[in-house]
Amino acid sequence: MTENHPVEHHLAQLLADDDERRALERELHDGVQQRLVAVAVGLQLARRLVGDDQGAAREALDELRAEVGRAVDELRAVAERIHPPLLDTQGLAAALRMAAARHPQARLHLAVDEPPVPAAALTAYRVCVAALHDAGGGAVEIRARSADGVLELEVAPGPADARGFASAAGRAAVLGGRLDVARERVRLTLPLRS
Repeated sequence: MTENHPVEHHLAQLLADDDERRALERELHDGVQQRLVAVAVGLQLARRLVGDDQGAAREALDELRAEVGRAVDELRAVAERIHPPLLDTQGLAAALRMAAARHPQARLHLAVDEPPVPAAALTAYRVCVAALHDAGGGAVEIRARSADGVLELEVAPGPADARGFASAAGRAAVLGGRLDVARERVRLTLPLRS
């Protein structure tokens, strides 16, 4: 996309946003929804067991409670990928710490003293979450700093497949920034004020 073709740029952004929404819908359908369907079936079974075998019914209900807990955790993780409440209440550094807390091998180096505008903070958060997701459980180093009117985020190593960052690249461009995605690192630069 070039500056000479704003319509193409906005179309690419819309397509990337649609891809991201479809990925989230798949996660909800294949993850949380399937867990809840299994819970509903399990509840029917437990209901039948109540009169016949109360011990088995208790075991079934305990397992169903654990399954509901896993569904809630999955749903919370998907919701946090969309927009974590912590980002609004405590800022970007706190939201990045929360995202990295689920990844034991993630190391953070944060110096975000000047808070970015909400759109820039959300873009940086989503880039970080996408990089962590791509890394799986592997080692990741995240550096974020704000200075001289600029927010810089760097995550190393970079992803095996850059397609998961298309939406964030479009958002960065709209905000007057830049997202570079390579195998060795992901680098995001955004103005703190749009």
